[in-house]
Amino acid sequence: MLKFASILIIALLLVGCTEPITPDPDPKPEPNKEELFKDPQGRNVASPVIIPFVYVNPIEIINTSDTRIAKVEIRGLKNKVIENKINQEITDKFETLKNYRNASNLPPYRGIYARIPSETIALDYSVYSYVSYNYNNVLSITFNGYYNFNIQGTTEYVTVSDSLNYDLTTGNQLTVSDLLTNDANTKQALSDPLSVIIKKSMDSTDVFYWDRYPLDLVSPFKGIKGNQAFYLTNSGIIFIFDYRNPEFNSQFNTIPLNVKFSQLIPYIAFTERFKTDQDIYEQPIRQAEFLDLSENMMREKNETVNYRGIKIYISEFVSADVPQFYLDQLPELLPLIYELIDENLDEFSFTDAYGSVNADIIGEYVSLSMYYTIYTDQIVYQELSITYNAKGEILTLDDLFVKDYNYRDVLWAQLLDTYPGYSSRDKESILNSIIFSIYHSGLNFSVKIPPTETSPTQNIGLFVPYIIFGMENLTLFGYE
Repeated sequence: MLKFASILIIALLLVGCTEPITPDPDPKPEPNKEELFKDPQGRNVASPVIIPFVYVNPIEIINTSDTRIAKVEIRGLKNKVIENKINQEITDKFETLKNYRNASNLPPYRGIYARIPSETIALDYSVYSYVSYNYNNVLSITFNGYYNFNIQGTTEYVTVSDSLNYDLTTGNQLTVSDLLTNDANTKQALSDPLSVIIKKSMDSTDVFYWDRYPLDLVSPFKGIKGNQAFYLTNSGIIFIFDYRNPEFNSQFNTIPLNVKFSQLIPYIAFTERFKTDQDIYEQPIRQAEFLDLSENMMREKNETVNYRGIKIYISEFVSADVPQFYLDQLPELLPLIYELIDENLDEFSFTDAYGSVNADIIGEYVSLSMYYTIYTDQIVYQELSITYNAKGEILTLDDLFVKDYNYRDVLWAQLLDTYPGYSSRDKESILNSIIFSIYHSGLNFSVKIPPTETSPTQNIGLFVPYIIFGMENLTLFGYE
C-alpha cells in the first residue's frame, strides 16, 4: 500500500510538471505588411551598372516661399494627370507638416506628450521643401519642419523630415526596392553601410563628420524595412530615421543617415530603371551632369610646415578611388611653394602660404588640381589642373567640345557677364591663359588677367554650368 501511494504521488507530480502552460509569444512575429519589401517597379536592371552621366529632367520647379514656408511645385510633364497627382501629393505632405504646429497632430515620438501637452500650439515654426534629385525620370523631394513649443517658460524643439520619390513616367512613388538592381540583396546591401555608420557613431564622441551622427540606440539595429523613408541626392541616399524607427531614441528629431553611392556600386539601379523611349516632357532634354560616385576625402591630409619663418598650410582632398598612378603625375607641392617664396622673398614680405591638392573621379574622368599661394600686400598665386579621360589621356580645352563649336566666344561672354570691368582687356590673351577642371554640374575655369600700368596680374575664377554650353556641344556626354 505504501509503495502504491508513493507511485501515485510521483505520477501526480509528473502530471503537474508537464501540464501545458500559456505559450511564449512568437519569437519571430510576422512583420507589418507595410514593412515588407515590394517587387521593384520599372525595368529589370542587373548588375553591374555603369553610370557615365545622367540627364536632367526638363521640368520647371516652381518655388513659393515666405518667412515660414518654402513649397515646390512642378510643371512640364505632358501627362497632366500624372503632373497634377504629384503636385497634389506634394501639397498634402506639405500641409501635414504645417499641421504639426498643433501638438495634437505631432508624430508619435517616444514620450512627446509627457513634455509637450497635446493642446499646445507652436510658438514658431517653419516648413520647407526642395528638390534634392532630378535626373533620368526620377524626382526626389525633401520636406523639413521645425517647431518651437513653449511649455511654461521651457522651450521644446521638434524637427520632422519626410520625402516623396517619383518615377515621372508613371507618377508612382518609389520604395527602397526600386533603388538597387533586381539581383541585389537590397536589405543587406543598404543595411550593411548603415550598420557601419551606426557603429562609428556609437563608438565615437566626435559626431561632426559625414560618416557619423549623434545617435541614441535603444535596441539593436536589425536593418532597414521595406517602407523605410529616404530621399536621393547627387551623391547618395539619405535614410530618414525618426519615430518610425523604434530602435532609435531620436529625441523629437530626425536622424539623416547618408549612404554614399560609392558604397553601392555596382548595384545602383534607379538611374536606369525608369528610362523610356517615350517623350514624357513638354521640353526636350538639354542638360546632362555627373553624379558624385567617388569615395570623397578618404585620403584627407592637413599639415603645417615652416620655411624661412613662413608658415605653410597644406591640405589634400583626394578621393580613395583615384589610382595612385594619376597622383604620381603631379609634381611635389612643397618644393613648388618653396620656389615661389624664394622668387618673391626680396620683393615682398610674407607671413603665410597655402597649398592644396584635389583629386576626384567625375564620371569616367580623373580630375586633378593643385593650387598654391603666398600672402603679402598682394596674392602671389599658381595653379595646375589636369584632366584624364578613360584611356588615361590628358584632355585639352579643345577636347571638351565638339568640332566647329565656338566655345571661346561663349566663355568670353560668361566672363564679361561675371566681371564686366574686363571688357576692354585683351580677349585672346585672357582666353589663352585658361586652366580648366571638370565638376559634376559644370566646368570651372581659372584665367590670368594681364597687368596694366595701374594694376598687377590678377587671377580670377569662373564656373560655367554645362547647360550654358548645351550638352550636344560637349564631348563629355558622348557627342562628337
